[in-house]
Amino acid sequence: MQSKYNIEAVVFDVDGTLYPNYKMYIISVLFFMLHPLLAPSFRRMRKKIRKIEHTGNFRELQANLLAQEMHIPPEKAEYLLEKYIYGQFISMFRWIKPYRILEEVLSEFKIKKIKLGIISDFPVKEKLSFLGLDNYWDEVCSADELGILKPGKKAFDVMADRLGITPEKIIYVGNHYLYDIMGANNAGMLSAHFSRFRKKNSAADFTFFNYRKLKTIVLDSVNI
Repeated sequence: MQSKYNIEAVVFDVDGTLYPNYKMYIISVLFFMLHPLLAPSFRRMRKKIRKIEHTGNFRELQANLLAQEMHIPPEKAEYLLEKYIYGQFISMFRWIKPYRILEEVLSEFKIKKIKLGIISDFPVKEKLSFLGLDNYWDEVCSADELGILKPGKKAFDVMADRLGITPEKIIYVGNHYLYDIMGANNAGMLSAHFSRFRKKNSAADFTFFNYRKLKTIVLDSVNI
């Protein structure tokens, strides 16, 4: 049967998508135990950033907002971010492994000349190295580094531009409905919700929890 999709690129979220979400939860709990003031303050700060329009230096904006949350000088907040969020927290992912079937799926996509990308709210190169997945990607895009977090449209637009593929031929894969699915849809991309259960009235093009299903849908769409 002819596929209704025409997919030329697959772009992935990282956390909770390339590896089990419970592992992210465990790391987050451990980090909270180590930093009971910093961790919740950082989370509240990031929620604020998702709701505001901003330009300029993103790290500086984060430091200023975190300083307000913690009632500390911006210089101290910047130090905490660099040392513990972008340092210690990221390093805790060195023990994480991806889903076993994922490399097989990515390899088959590469064989079929399907372009692959990453969009994440955190810098991802070190994480991808820890996961052993750093050699598959045509483009890697950190929304954090671009200065706007998902579901902001900019990261998705930049990815489409870098891949040289129109958004309607790109499918974005993620586990977070608001940030990933709605963000991709708003940018004109197809969306695949990585979840055990389909959300009621879901806007995702499809929901899956077995990468074999994703592989079948994508490969069926390729014009051979």
